[in-house]
Amino acid sequence: MTGPMIFQRPTDRLILEELQDAQNLGANVAEAIDRHRKTVTTRLRQLEDYGLVNNVGRGVYAITEKGEVVLENFDDYEPNNTDAFTEIVEEELSDRRKE
Repeated sequence: MTGPMIFQRPTDRLILEELQDAQNLGANVAEAIDRHRKTVTTRLRQLEDYGLVNNVGRGVYAITEKGEVVLENFDDYEPNNTDAFTEIVEEELSDRRKE
């Protein structure tokens, strides 16, 4: 991913929370979080570009380790300071990988 992570709240958080429980089809995620299927599909592609989810095949998505870190730190996200949030996420991810 290049550039800042820009999220649509609360939709992106809901998607990540839904995938935290288990991998799932985009259509099922849309139904579970009560969002339009097209909206969820668009956001899943963007989240995949950020490295937060993976398309594991046939439209089934799974959250990545980076996605877990973003979800854990989502309350610190500020649209006007995406660089600081990215730094928080990268530091946390680096710390996890050292363990």
